[in-house]
Amino acid sequence: MAATANYAFSFDGEYFAHCGNDGKLKIWDTGTGRLKDEYVSNFHLSSPCCVLTWLYVSSRATNTSPLPWKKRRRKSVSEESSQKGIVAMGSTNGKVTIYDTTTSSVTAQLDGHFDTVTAITWSENTGLFSASDDHHIIQWNLQENGVKCKWKSGKGKTTSLAVSADGKSLLSGERIIKWWDLSTMNLIKTFTGHANQVTCLRTIKMTSGGNYVISGAYGDGYLNVWALDEQRNERTPVASLALQDDPISVSTNISENSQVMVLVVTRSGQAHLFQYQPNGRLKPLKPSLNIAVASDASQKDSIQQISILDAKLTEDQKLLLSYGTYINPIFEKVTPDFSNKVQCLVRSELKRSRDRKEEISKVKSVAIEDNVEYLTPGIIGTTSKRAKGSSGSQLLLKDRLENLSLSAESNPAGNTTSKGSNRAQLLIQGLNSKDKSILSNIFLTKNESIIRNTIAKLPIQAIGPLLKELTILLQGKTYTSKIAVRWLEALLTAHAGHLLSQADLVELFGPILSLIDAKLALLTELSKLKGRVSLVTGQISQTVDEHDKDIAENCLVYQDSDSSDEDGGIEDKYLESESDENWEEMSNQEDEEAQDDQDDQDERNDEDVKSTNSDDEDEESISS
Repeated sequence: MAATANYAFSFDGEYFAHCGNDGKLKIWDTGTGRLKDEYVSNFHLSSPCCVLTWLYVSSRATNTSPLPWKKRRRKSVSEESSQKGIVAMGSTNGKVTIYDTTTSSVTAQLDGHFDTVTAITWSENTGLFSASDDHHIIQWNLQENGVKCKWKSGKGKTTSLAVSADGKSLLSGERIIKWWDLSTMNLIKTFTGHANQVTCLRTIKMTSGGNYVISGAYGDGYLNVWALDEQRNERTPVASLALQDDPISVSTNISENSQVMVLVVTRSGQAHLFQYQPNGRLKPLKPSLNIAVASDASQKDSIQQISILDAKLTEDQKLLLSYGTYINPIFEKVTPDFSNKVQCLVRSELKRSRDRKEEISKVKSVAIEDNVEYLTPGIIGTTSKRAKGSSGSQLLLKDRLENLSLSAESNPAGNTTSKGSNRAQLLIQGLNSKDKSILSNIFLTKNESIIRNTIAKLPIQAIGPLLKELTILLQGKTYTSKIAVRWLEALLTAHAGHLLSQADLVELFGPILSLIDAKLALLTELSKLKGRVSLVTGQISQTVDEHDKDIAENCLVYQDSDSSDEDGGIEDKYLESESDENWEEMSNQEDEEAQDDQDDQDERNDEDVKSTNSDDEDEESISS
């Protein structure tokens, strides 16, 4: 069996297991349709389940052999406890979790992969196999909870696994199908024919001894049937089964006349049943019967399809269907009707007890308060007719509407509707008529005391419709979800005892719990995102501050002078230039005067020289 999804039927069809995106493993009893077991891993948010499969482990291998004189007495006990259902789940962290349904506990954590587990399968002859994104296939030893054998699968991503019926070989699906020999772990043969990843593998063994494998991939529109024969040189499939959509699960069974029954569930939510006789035909076979589930249109305008989640062929040649939603799936065993090509199953919604539905439009008693007459809803009862001529405290319709107003400003003397009677009446009216305007006016209140009083005044018959409206509000945005949580808290506080006594409690609160879990699942990721964004913005602001600080330290400050300083500077410059000109004129005059004095001095010196010379000449003449 190849399991490439996070849901699967047990081998006997007694149980159905599903592990959703929230990491919760749920196991239903297909006979009663009730939830048998539920398990939440500690790492369901960080490493949720990707694939799962059922396996049955014999408990006789672990028990000691009984004494000879007690062997006959313990035979029936060992037969009853020899097989126990176990669910093997592969997660994104590479671990395989073994969950025991008999003890409702985890018995082992198999650690051997280093990346996301992409495929897992079980064989009674050879044991448990798993494939991962680390491009390895592991054969596990469940007795020692360790790795028995590990080998490299190739460069492609393995998305499906299947063990042959004789247990001697293993098939792994990528874009091609690889056929492995389990004794040597060598590749025997490859099958090519799919354009995309192979997601479904199912091995079958004919009564004549021939082994076959059925494969399906997304986007192909058909299933291929391959012959597991080493002597066969042809690489083409021996047969093809035509489909209208991508297959998501395949179930097979062999009838007494060696005819292969193949049941395929497609992504569109329909099931197709093929009757195939291996005879070497290459023409694509069309389904012998198409099965679809639709809702009852007696109270609706149009027929709506109910999606088939999974299907299994039982030993008595019947179809075990699971349809609806994974929150509350419905299980049904159907006998195929081959009189028509299409077998449409018309099924109504989950029937609820009509004994609890009581009319709320009838009056039980009359309560008079503040000159306003209120009709209190209740169970059906007889009322006394009003006496003729007695008008009582009847008011006009306009006055009644004013008294039923939800705003405190319209009420006289500022009397608010804190008691909740008016709001309870309008809430009942809005729930019966499904008037969105009335319901929005009722729900959009921030006063918690008014919410509690309104819930306290509600009759029991209005709790179910109110829960439906609150479920719709929870599916909205943050503001509407916050309002719905306030009303839901008040409702649980006031009517917890009544809700616990309801048989359909799971049906009422199942969607609400799933919505809350889905929103809480995002809390961790949002916290991580918020922390990373805060870290990035902090680093950016710190870098900007340091850059501004460096610019402030390295800049020169220039300060402009005022107007008075500028004017003073101009006058000083003017005066300075004027003084310089006068100084130049004075220096020129002094130079001229000095030159004249020098000339006069030179003349005097010349005259002295001349006089001296004349005196010398006179002295010489006298001496002579």
